[in-house]
Amino acid sequence: MSSSVIISASRRTDIPAFHSEWFSSCLSAGMAEYRNPYSGRPAAVSLARDQLAAFVFWTRDPRPFFPVLARLEREGYRSIFQFTLTGLPRELEPCVPAVEEAVSAFRELSERVGPGRVLWRFDPLLPGEDPEALVARFERISAALAGMSGRCTLSIAHPYRKSLRATRGVRGIWGPDDRLRTAVERLLEIGKARGFAVQSCCTPLLADWGVPAGACVDGPYLRSLWPGAEIPASPAPSRPGCLCSASRDIGSYRTCRHGCLYCYAA
Repeated sequence: MSSSVIISASRRTDIPAFHSEWFSSCLSAGMAEYRNPYSGRPAAVSLARDQLAAFVFWTRDPRPFFPVLARLEREGYRSIFQFTLTGLPRELEPCVPAVEEAVSAFRELSERVGPGRVLWRFDPLLPGEDPEALVARFERISAALAGMSGRCTLSIAHPYRKSLRATRGVRGIWGPDDRLRTAVERLLEIGKARGFAVQSCCTPLLADWGVPAGACVDGPYLRSLWPGAEIPASPAPSRPGCLCSASRDIGSYRTCRHGCLYCYAA
């Protein structure tokens, strides 16, 4: 069994956008220290290169992280990026970069590390959104990102209590709209036509509608990028429907400043 660890950085916050200095300090120290989000107890994980399988970074804006990324590349660390770009309106995503800025950042990241290491997340889908508007958003963004990535992940937003509270002033987004399935089938067609392998994340309903279930921390995919590397590949789900490989998440909730109203981590 592999002794190397995949580091998820992070499902809980946007480390590249807001915490690059902290991450760089951890890298220099060879250790990331954080608090377990459930117990509150201190936790730590080694960042020594010989104990790391790969980093999986999650972000909406990697630009502040580019100096750290240059160091990671220079020192031989393996990494991929889950890049979220949805094009949802400001009333739902008040502090994320504008679509044009995000596309430009996506392009630069893809040029730095290659399109196989930048995975587009068009998620979440809001179950009550007008289906025509949903397809139009996807059409616009997929056209802009074509050739910069080979994978697109979809999910349907879960109505957590905090998400419902935060969005109580926004009408109709939790639906569900009966036309959502038709819209999702259209997204799948558009994505495939533009070169994206479209997959779903922790959403069995999407799988029922023809969107294959996939992993976000994807050990087999990482192994395909770095053949022969010691990378965990067996599933270690973090919640029902999850197909992710084992990883350690080094983020902290409530430290992301994008302010997305539907987000469970905000």
